[in-house]
Amino acid sequence: WSNDPVSDPGGDTLYIRDEESGAVWSPTPLPIREEDAYRIHHGQGYTHFEHTSHSVEQWLTTTVPMDAEGGAPVRLQRLRLTNRSSKRRRLTVTLYCEWTLGTEREETQSHILTQWYSEHQIFTARNPYHPDFGDRVAFVASSLPILSYTGDRAEFIGRNGLLSAPAGLTRARLGGHVGAGLDPCAALQVSVEIEPNQTAEVVFVLGQAADMEEAQALVERFRPLEVFERTLATTCEWWDGVLSTVQVDTPDLAVNFLLNRWLLYQDISCRLWGRSAFYQSGGAYGFRDQLQDVMALVYAAPHLAREQIVRTAARQFVQGDVQHWWHPPAGAGVRTRISDDLLFLPFVTAHYVRVTGDSGILDEMIPFLSGRELDEHEHESFNLPEISEEHGTLLEHCRRSLAKGSTSGPHGLPLMGGGDWNDGMNRVGIEGKGESIWLAWFLIHTLNDFAELLRLRGDSEEADLQGRKAVELAAKVEEFAWDGE
Repeated sequence: WSNDPVSDPGGDTLYIRDEESGAVWSPTPLPIREEDAYRIHHGQGYTHFEHTSHSVEQWLTTTVPMDAEGGAPVRLQRLRLTNRSSKRRRLTVTLYCEWTLGTEREETQSHILTQWYSEHQIFTARNPYHPDFGDRVAFVASSLPILSYTGDRAEFIGRNGLLSAPAGLTRARLGGHVGAGLDPCAALQVSVEIEPNQTAEVVFVLGQAADMEEAQALVERFRPLEVFERTLATTCEWWDGVLSTVQVDTPDLAVNFLLNRWLLYQDISCRLWGRSAFYQSGGAYGFRDQLQDVMALVYAAPHLAREQIVRTAARQFVQGDVQHWWHPPAGAGVRTRISDDLLFLPFVTAHYVRVTGDSGILDEMIPFLSGRELDEHEHESFNLPEISEEHGTLLEHCRRSLAKGSTSGPHGLPLMGGGDWNDGMNRVGIEGKGESIWLAWFLIHTLNDFAELLRLRGDSEEADLQGRKAVELAAKVEEFAWDGE
């Protein structure tokens, strides 16, 4: 994660070298952009690159496998090369990637240990100092025998070198340096020989596993060339099944593409699973953020929405307030005074139950968190809370959200707190004085939603009480927040 919007440097690429002429290029525009054209095709679960240069046609397909069992923690790349010259070609293909295995390379590079297992033809990297993932193994492997390798980025790029002209590719072979104390990378070379008008292929597998045994199993599963096409087809079928559930037809073709494929795909792959974007590559869950995201999945992937609702409810303290965001798997995050995120739990739960009819989710028993409450003048606190012995149904979690979120200021309107949805408003209400009309509207909606859930459980008395609260709050908004014009 470079966080550099100007240069956006790559740390993961393939190189092709002609062994006769010494010419080096890449099948992608980064890091070596040639004058010959590139065609890049993005699909759901894969990207396809086409490029022809040096009398070699190049097709690179990158995919992350998905299937009914959930796929696998690997990234597959297949490079197809067709010789369009009149003579036999000897080429070297080099995979290069920079290891982070943590937050930023500057923090982790001195801790990463690389290793080469010749008997299994697997290159591995570990960060044993990582507090959550110290035992896990990252790995790279190839469908072709490895000609040479290195785990030393300084050796590969060269002193003051560039990825567009790496020093390692000016030498016949890589030096084979692995271990600790290096600027870590993985560079693996394979050799390809192609007769005129013939095609050769190589598949690279990059992934992570719980241990070396699992890494070996993943490599053996995905390394064979014949597996790639089948895996790609299965991945496309899985995404088609999810993304074709809802189809929208408008006069604008661009809108159709967005609504029918791309928005939902990004919602799942980026917002729900990757939880990563260029300016915010944290990987944390936001309490309200991912609850909002799964509202779009109640038709196409209701099981994912259900999982997220239950997962999020477990980040609520016994007092009813919640972690504004948290990092899995340990659960460290921030306890804040933000006033709206806890209300999204009943709001989204009601939406899910209304659409899917799955009222059984209301009976899910989910633990609460316990931890130090904020001091009087403390706006937020980052810590690792404990899992409380106290459990409650999802309906009870929703009830506590509403009880904690139903505040009242001088005009009877809810207090803005640390920012009502717009975090930029946090200075307005942080002292417990600013009232929020937006939050009042949202609270009215959520009170009515919760009443709907209560009636599903046969509790009409409490449902009527919540409905009356909504009516009273609406009257307060009308009286104090409307000037008649």
